[in-house]
Amino acid sequence: MRSDSLPKQMSGAARPGDGSGPAGDGVTVERTADVVYVTLNRPAQRNALTVPMMRAIAGAIEAAGRDGSTRAIVIGGAGDRSFCAGADLTPSGTPFVADFEATRLPFADLLRSAHSSEVPIVCAINGACVAGGMGFLGVCDIAIASRTALFGMPEVKVGLFPMQILAVLRDLIPTRMMADMCLTGRLVTADEALAAGLVNRVVEPDALSASVEAWLDELRQASPVAVRRGKYAMRAMADMSFEQMIAFAETQVSLMSMTADAREGMKAFLEKRVPAWAAP
Repeated sequence: MRSDSLPKQMSGAARPGDGSGPAGDGVTVERTADVVYVTLNRPAQRNALTVPMMRAIAGAIEAAGRDGSTRAIVIGGAGDRSFCAGADLTPSGTPFVADFEATRLPFADLLRSAHSSEVPIVCAINGACVAGGMGFLGVCDIAIASRTALFGMPEVKVGLFPMQILAVLRDLIPTRMMADMCLTGRLVTADEALAAGLVNRVVEPDALSASVEAWLDELRQASPVAVRRGKYAMRAMADMSFEQMIAFAETQVSLMSMTADAREGMKAFLEKRVPAWAAP
C-alpha cells in the first residue's frame, strides 16, 4: 500500500506511472499498469466542470473500457477543498447553452459513459461534492470520502434543479433524504453520507490515498473477467423483474463457467493456491 499512489494533483504527492498527460482543459489523465487516474484539475474554480472537461472525462472512461488491462478508474479532484463543485456557471463554462440541433447534452453523455462502463469506477472524494459532482457519486461503484467532504444538491439556490443527476442518484439516496437535499439544497457531512449508504468509507484526509490504494489491492485479487462480466450483469439486472433477473442470471452463470478465468479459479481452489489470472 502506498500513501503517494494518487496523482500529484489529487493527493499532493508524486506517483510513478507509465503514462500521463492532459486529456483536456482542466482534466489530467494518468495511467499505471492497470489503473487510470482521472483528476479534475481546476482547484481555483473548485474543480467546476466545463463542457471540454465533461467530454475529456467521458473519453477517458470509454478508452479505459476498451483496454482489457485496465482494472479500475479512479476519479478525484485536485486540491483539498473540492472534489467537484458541479458545472461551471461562469459565461466561459457554458454548461447550459442550448444547442437545439443536438439531441444529447455533454454532461448526460458523461453519465451515460460512466454508467455503462464495465470497468469499476472509484471516486476519491477529497472535499465538497455538490451539484454535478454528485453525478460522479451516482455512477461510481466505490466511493471513499475524506472526513471533511460535504455532499449536496444546492441547485435550487440558483434557480435550477438537479435534473440530470436524479437519473443516477434515484437508487442510491433514500427517497426522503433525496427530497430534503433537492428541495432545500442542504449539505450533508461525510458521516451522514456514510450512514445513509452514499459512500463506502470515510477516512481522515491524509489517509484518502492509502484507502483508495488498499481497495485497489483487494480488487487485483479478483478475476478481471469476473469483475467486468459481474458489473455488466449488475447494471443489466437493475430494472428487471425477479423472473427476468433469474432467467438472465442462469444464462450468465453458464457463460462465465466457460471462461479461462473460471477454469483457473476453480482449479486453483482445488489445488489450494492463488489463481494466476490470464493476461488480457
